[in-house]
Amino acid sequence: MKGDGSLTVKRVIASVLLPLPIDKGFDFLVSDQLLPQVEVGRRVKVRFQGKERSGIIASLAAGSEHEGLLEPVLEVLAKPSFSAVALAFCSRIASDYLAPCGLLVNRLLPRRISDKQERSFTLAGEISELLPQLEPLSRRAPRQAAVLQQLLAASGPCSEENLREGRGSIRATLQRLVEKGLIKEAVVCSGVKREEIAPPPPWAAKLVESLPRGGRTLLFAQERWDGYAHLIEAAIASGKSALLLAPEILLARQLHRYLQERIETGVALYHSALPEGERGRVWESARRGESRLIVGTRSALFLPLDNLGLLIVDEEQDRSYKQDEMLPHYHARTVAKTRADGAFLLFGSAAPSLETFFSAASGRLSLIRPEVQPRKITVQIVETTKDKAVLSSELCAAVERTLDRGKQALIAVNRRGYFQAVLCRGCGRPLRCPVCTVNLTYEVRAAQLLCRVCGTAQPRMVCPECTSRALRFVGVGSARVEEEMRERFPTARIIRIDMDSLQTRAHRKAAEQALAGEGDILIATPMIAKGPVLSRLGLVGAIGVDALLALPDFRAAERTYQYLSGLLGRLPAGGEGLIETSYPDNIAVQAAVCGDYNRFYETEEAERKALFYPPFSHLARLAFTARTERERRDKGKRLITLLQGYEVEILGPAPHPTLHTCAFVLLKGGRRETVHTACAAAQQQFPQLKIDIDPERI
Repeated sequence: MKGDGSLTVKRVIASVLLPLPIDKGFDFLVSDQLLPQVEVGRRVKVRFQGKERSGIIASLAAGSEHEGLLEPVLEVLAKPSFSAVALAFCSRIASDYLAPCGLLVNRLLPRRISDKQERSFTLAGEISELLPQLEPLSRRAPRQAAVLQQLLAASGPCSEENLREGRGSIRATLQRLVEKGLIKEAVVCSGVKREEIAPPPPWAAKLVESLPRGGRTLLFAQERWDGYAHLIEAAIASGKSALLLAPEILLARQLHRYLQERIETGVALYHSALPEGERGRVWESARRGESRLIVGTRSALFLPLDNLGLLIVDEEQDRSYKQDEMLPHYHARTVAKTRADGAFLLFGSAAPSLETFFSAASGRLSLIRPEVQPRKITVQIVETTKDKAVLSSELCAAVERTLDRGKQALIAVNRRGYFQAVLCRGCGRPLRCPVCTVNLTYEVRAAQLLCRVCGTAQPRMVCPECTSRALRFVGVGSARVEEEMRERFPTARIIRIDMDSLQTRAHRKAAEQALAGEGDILIATPMIAKGPVLSRLGLVGAIGVDALLALPDFRAAERTYQYLSGLLGRLPAGGEGLIETSYPDNIAVQAAVCGDYNRFYETEEAERKALFYPPFSHLARLAFTARTERERRDKGKRLITLLQGYEVEILGPAPHPTLHTCAFVLLKGGRRETVHTACAAAQQQFPQLKIDIDPERI
């Protein structure tokens, strides 16, 4: 038997973690037939409460505390599986965030491994020999001709994925071209462009020396990717593995491609939008020690990647690192500190979070802040009014100047969709999704209200709260800006980059090409405000900044500064920035325009200290259901009475901002352990509490 060690007794009990909101494993009997396949971390099928379910083996033992007969393990399912170390790490994180481990591990582990290998193809002869074949082929087999034409135009081998773009399945097409001797399968090696790697910046050379000793460092710099490549090379050369995190899929794909061209070791990509079989392949490759370098989003932290020598959290300030949608509500920046466990941990940002910069200023993190010459860009602040059009005359003039210079214009919008929100004139409330409570947006093509999170569509154009038909559409979304831009600049190549447009592979490719310099006007949501300088960019225009400043969140100013500084940071020398706002004197706006992080930090730090907010405290948000005002007062009173026994500051209970049948309490504590202990006690007394430790929104 594998796992916790061989047992000499015949009775073997498997403790199985099921995908249930219960923080415990359930015992099942392992038969002699299944014993050779059983090990900790494997997924098994069991019968629980009359239904067949799958779960993860957490441990194996010779006995059980359960009284009575045990249900048997029905089947040991195919890999992938957890390593014992990875499973223990997941258990620790679930405990840190007071969440059932079964929910976490069953959601993380892919259910299958893809055996499909992505192939690449190249020409089977010289261009001069194959070119005459194109015209007759286009008459007989236009799909084959289109693929051949793409390879003729390419500078080298093309992956099957790239050849497939917009054509559906092309396996038969490729096979026919191979049989005709026009193309052949290519062996592509990464690292063919190694001569293009820039020399390591001084800070990278310094960190390479520190790698074997581990440590935690904040890299405060705009240009970081070349340094990352040198650090990763050094970690791999020392026999270690490396993990690079990005906050969003688009940026992860860019980093993956960047490293593929510079690192000899294969680079794996891991994120939630990959097909499950592909995620399973990467997962199992990491578990077997075959993957030495992985680029991914926050879920990649849980990969069974052993012998970790370097962990990089790029754009560490980004709120996408916080898991809001489901349990556990972990923050990848915090989890990374646990995951590093002796490895070198590097946080990278051009506008660090206040918490991370405070840690560096306090000596808990090393700080590397290279001195660089500021890029010469011009920034204009346009003061807006309520009657302002969707596109101001100043912005349109700036776009026209940019296009005349042959440069690219980037228009950043705070929200996707057509409008930012739909309000009810009857009750005054924003229309919210009845399933997940997120604000509904208006989908113009379908002429309906739609939830951007869960996809639920509101069947009628009425308020779900009071059924009023009197609705008011407010704000500007990326889809509406795109429509206006197409009307004003009909000949320009316009590309929209947001979560809606990135749903298809063709649009993802178009977005990556746009970031590489193609296209004239880019319309994008805040995901664009991350990454290195875009060499062809001539203009950055920021619309809807006031919506960020007006958020009911103590981090509103910080979010605004990071957003604006990130956008302006993508401009090369000679670029132009334009910011539309009704608050031109706001410190976040002014500091971002000047690139003065120190000024912003000092102002914000003083306010946070006075109000006992992070980084001077740790937070937790406890939400509970209350159908009536009386029930809310009663539950809130009992909860507060319990919490008063701990060294925490209690705010609330207050009505939940989105759920009218809920209320929440906010805790502030000087030590995270104290806040955690108080939350654990509250959870014990009130099992239905929804607890969010280290919330990004309050």
